Amino acid sequence: MSTVSSDRSTTDTQRVLDVVRTALATHSGVPVEQIDPAQPLSAVPGIESVKALRAITQIEDECEVVIPDDFLFETATVAELAGFVAQLVAQRVDA
Repeated sequence: MSTVSSDRSTTDTQRVLDVVRTALATHSGVPVEQIDPAQPLSAVPGIESVKALRAITQIEDECEVVIPDDFLFETATVAELAGFVAQLVAQRVDA
C-alpha cells in the first residue's frame, strides 16, 4: 500500500469515526466527547435499542452504506463499528 493510499485510508477512517461518534451522541443525548471509541456500543451513555437503530440509520445515510443487522451484534466497540463502515465506504468508492 502506498503512503498516499495509507494516508487517505487513515483520513477516511477518522472521518467515519467522527460520523459514528456524532450520530451516537446525537441519539443518546450526550456530548460527543463522552463517546469513547474504545468503549463497547452497549456502554454508550443513554443508548438503548431504538436510539442505537436511529444512530445506525443516520450513519448509513451520511456514509451511503448499508450496515448488515448481524454486524451490530458482532461489534464490540465504537471504533470497530467505524472501521467496518470505513471499509464499506472504501468498497463503494473503489467499485
